[in-house]
Amino acid sequence: MPHLNLSLAMFFFLSFTVARSTWAQLLPTEPEEDYLVNEDVNIVTGLYTREYSLQQDGRVDYKTARQIIISEYNEYWNSVVTTKEFPLFYWIDADHDGEFNMYVDQQVEGRPSDIVPYTPLSSSSEP
Repeated sequence: MPHLNLSLAMFFFLSFTVARSTWAQLLPTEPEEDYLVNEDVNIVTGLYTREYSLQQDGRVDYKTARQIIISEYNEYWNSVVTTKEFPLFYWIDADHDGEFNMYVDQQVEGRPSDIVPYTPLSSSSEP
């Protein structure tokens, strides 16, 4: 019986490790400015979002969102923000069908092994 428990533990460990590395492999590295389609500073949500077109056809198929650490206004009353170095959220539309898969880097350190699919809290209306 101890051999079976060890085998099961090893199976779950390897499954989890392989699955985590597979998720991170789905995401490309953040593209250069040439691929940037739009960017948005949202002080209310505390996120600086960048939208990219990986095919460079103008269709957004990759997005990132960084946490805003500091928000200030310059002399022209434009928002100036300081963000975390790496994104907190990533979205990718790998099939170009308009449906994005969302990923989160809870450590916000940019390590592919820490980027996992985002699982939202239940949207149930039950109290």
